Amino acid sequence: MTRLFIDGQEVVLSENFELELITENPYFTRNGEYTYDIDIDLRDPGNRRIYQNINRSDVTKGLKNRKATLMSGALEIISGVEVVLSIENYTAKIQIVAGNSQLNYEGGDTDIRSMVLDGISMTSQQAIDTLFGKFPENNVVYPPVVNYTESDGSFSILNNVEVGEDISFTDVENISPQYYLLYVIENLITKLGFTKGINELEDDPVWSRLFIVNPYKDSVLQELLPDWTINEFIEQIELYLDCIIVIDKIDKKFNIISLNKYFENQDIVYLDDVVDDSTEKTYDVDTNYAFAYTYVSYDLPSDEYYNYLKLKEGVRENCSTVSSPEWDDFKTKYDQYYSGPYILHSEDYGLDYVVTDYSVSGETKKGLIIVDRFKDAGNLDSRDKSSFQIVPAEVEKIEIHSTTGGRYLIGPAVKKLRVDPESTAINDLINSSGNNTDIPDRLYVGIYYGIQKALNRGPNEYPGEYWDKMPMGSNDRYFIQKPTTLGGDQSILTLPDYTITLDGDNGLFNRVYKNKREIDTSVEYTFQFLTNKVYDLNRIFVIRNKKYYCKEVHYKITPKGMDKIAEGIFYLADSE
Repeated sequence: MTRLFIDGQEVVLSENFELELITENPYFTRNGEYTYDIDIDLRDPGNRRIYQNINRSDVTKGLKNRKATLMSGALEIISGVEVVLSIENYTAKIQIVAGNSQLNYEGGDTDIRSMVLDGISMTSQQAIDTLFGKFPENNVVYPPVVNYTESDGSFSILNNVEVGEDISFTDVENISPQYYLLYVIENLITKLGFTKGINELEDDPVWSRLFIVNPYKDSVLQELLPDWTINEFIEQIELYLDCIIVIDKIDKKFNIISLNKYFENQDIVYLDDVVDDSTEKTYDVDTNYAFAYTYVSYDLPSDEYYNYLKLKEGVRENCSTVSSPEWDDFKTKYDQYYSGPYILHSEDYGLDYVVTDYSVSGETKKGLIIVDRFKDAGNLDSRDKSSFQIVPAEVEKIEIHSTTGGRYLIGPAVKKLRVDPESTAINDLINSSGNNTDIPDRLYVGIYYGIQKALNRGPNEYPGEYWDKMPMGSNDRYFIQKPTTLGGDQSILTLPDYTITLDGDNGLFNRVYKNKREIDTSVEYTFQFLTNKVYDLNRIFVIRNKKYYCKEVHYKITPKGMDKIAEGIFYLADSE
């Protein structure tokens, strides 16, 4: 017998109803469990009490976030939240959603910038303490950030520090938290009504150091995010971090799991009672959500900084490549390499450069700039491409004073210039474009590298603990200094091997994306089988001695309970 409970109250179902329960695997579809429409007769006195005369025109109070449980005898078919779809005369149409379907429902098309996320404010000492850790020990970090260009061309720096015997802020009133991306994800999912379970990305050396660049001293966390819906944000996160956010349908916990580990060490389910002649094969299926990492790229802005970071199509093909054992061997031929189409490659760092102009103390000097570090990766001939809207922030040279060393240290800081509000004078408002807000077009991120040795270090040892070190945020382990005022010399700083470059031995493609489990989703196998339970789909299913991954299962529910015949759609795990 089928019974429906809303917030513990039993609903009277019609005598001849029939509905379908669908369980989907979020690995393939981003959905979880849900039912199709359930019709509730509001003329029944008991149902009327539960639904509070919702069909009357003068009743404006909505019904939301009520627990809904559908039972088949002692078997719980689905337990989630009730969604009221419509009210027509004396019939309420509802749906039950659970697991990842509940996550999609709670998020929906809501603008993520309209959410009220938990910002963080710290004392100066607490902020200094964050410089010695990463996520999850800290939810934010306070490294120097370039956020403004002064009238003389110099930079204004948030979280500016002075080093020596210890580390301190030069202006404790001018500090701003840089939110770790994993914290923002967890805070968002918690705000949607779920509790944290496991986050496997906490142990990743890069993801645990990735932060969203915040150029504002006083800011609201959600306003640092692009103009995306919550579901768009989650999709971008799962794509870039190669993960899946899974909602446990029983305890409503969210688990952030690496895609590569989703099917690891899972139980084997044997479907022995397959209905004869029920097998169907569907070819050339267009799966919209199965992430593809054969060819990956950043969707970078089209401005000067990013034009060097990732060379445009055709640039490299029209250049001659000159190689040398050491990068500073190129210095004697700057004029030649500047005037011709040359890309320079040094074997010591394995980097590519071009000769460019730098403005140094009002003078123009030629020097090397590292290029194409954020080029595309993978099989560049493949049409199976993923393009990331989460992109590396700009990096700029800054100088930090060392009181013990008696000098200025040089190192990288992430850069994102703040947008000042336009004039509020009435005539300026009338004639302005009306664009007074800074809504980022992408999600700009940096890596916190910790407190590292800087450039311009002294030759001798000093008693100061941090005499030659500074906290550093960047987007790559390599940083090249602008030419010096005297002599035009340059130096390359090498940081720990954390990077969000795509190509290269430790780039994201080789370290993360290339390892994605290969599943042929172009052919779907449909089987009907006998069952008396609702299966979890993060399992390996064995059907007629072959292993399959399950995309979804459909169950028919009648007044008598769950029909014994279910139908599932599967992908082959074994090669044929």
